[in-house]
Order: sequence, then structure tokens, then C-alpha cells
Amino acid sequence: MRNILGFGALFLVSLCTSVKAKLPEVELQSLIQQRRGKVIYIDFWASWCTPCQQAFIWMNTLDKKFEGKVQVIAVNMDADKVDALAFLQTNPADFPVVYNPSMSIGKANQLKGMPSSIIYDVQGKKVVQFSGFNEEKMRHYEAILTELTK
Repeated sequence: MRNILGFGALFLVSLCTSVKAKLPEVELQSLIQQRRGKVIYIDFWASWCTPCQQAFIWMNTLDKKFEGKVQVIAVNMDADKVDALAFLQTNPADFPVVYNPSMSIGKANQLKGMPSSIIYDVQGKKVVQFSGFNEEKMRHYEAILTELTK
């Protein structure tokens, strides 16, 4: 009887760990579904990434600039959420942030650097994926967003 109870407890802990590991993916999918009908800009970032700070300033302007037609979702890839929270103290986000310390979402999307971004059109189709952020890239990203919101 103890073996059965012990196995049951182990199974329950294993199941909870498995569900917990899926939470960032589920949260991201839920946020995407809630924004269906809008262009979605997903940004992958980490606290140690200097260009991510510049990208945050720009991303905070997108909702107003595109009159609510572009929705930003950020996915943090720091191993420790404390680092992400410290970053957000000096670089606040006017958009939802999903914490993904296992980097499973980034791995699934085969990211090539930080920051990386993915743009989805109003039908939810992945349009483009890119990495890096600077003034020239920002203009390119805005051109894509402008075209998708026409």
C-alpha cells in the first residue's frame, strides 16, 4: 500500500512539474488568442541584453503609434525572474511579459540572438522573424508593421 501511495505522490509531483513547465507556452498562446484580429509583435529579451533596453522604449510607443492595431507581447528568457524584474524597474513595459526561464519558447522558434522578434498578421499567421535591434532595424520593423496594419 505504501508503494502505491508513494508512486501516486511521485506521479502527482511529476504531473505538476510537467504542467508548470508548459505554463509559459500556455500563457503566450492565451495572450495571442486574446489579441486575434490585431498584428502581434512578440519580442524575446533578457536582462543582460543592452539592445533590449532600446527595444523596450520603442515597443512602448507601438500601441499609440499604430492606434491599437499592433499588440506587443514580450517573452523574457532570463534564468532568474529576479533579473527580469530588476530590468523592468528601469525599463517598464506597457505590454504583457511572459517569463520563460527554461527558454522553451525561444528554442521552439530557433532564435538566433537577443533581442529576437516575431510578427504575426491579423489572421495569426507568422509573417517574419528576426533578431537584433538598432535604429535601421527599427525602421524596417515599423515598415513591416505599417504594411500589415493598412
